[in-house]
Amino acid sequence: METERLIDHMLDLYHLIRRASHPVGREEITQEQYWLMRRLNRADAQSIGELADALGITSSSATTACKRLEKAELVIRERQLDDERMVRVSRLLTPLGSHEQDELQHILEHMLQAAGDPVLKERGHAEEQSETHA
Repeated sequence: METERLIDHMLDLYHLIRRASHPVGREEITQEQYWLMRRLNRADAQSIGELADALGITSSSATTACKRLEKAELVIRERQLDDERMVRVSRLLTPLGSHEQDELQHILEHMLQAAGDPVLKERGHAEEQSETHA
């Protein structure tokens, strides 16, 4: 299962929802938030400090990005029972097993195709061309 592809489709769906529900001029996910999501994809749950170190940003910047991603329901922030100062961040998909992630991937692809999402069409075309040249 290509987890990175699943995360990309989740972000595509997030962009589609934001375009449909927010004013045109409003920003979408920031570069910092994107790289934070990619980092969580590769390393599962991490502390704010670990994320900040990995991305080369301050802890306060990582905290702000994580709070916004949590508000968008893309990550889960949890305080540690043994040390309330420590906050661990994980992807929203962490509770899903690989079979459930595969099912979600399939559903998201259908939703994005049905919506006529140009990002998904472009990515599908690029994947087809790379398979043809392989």
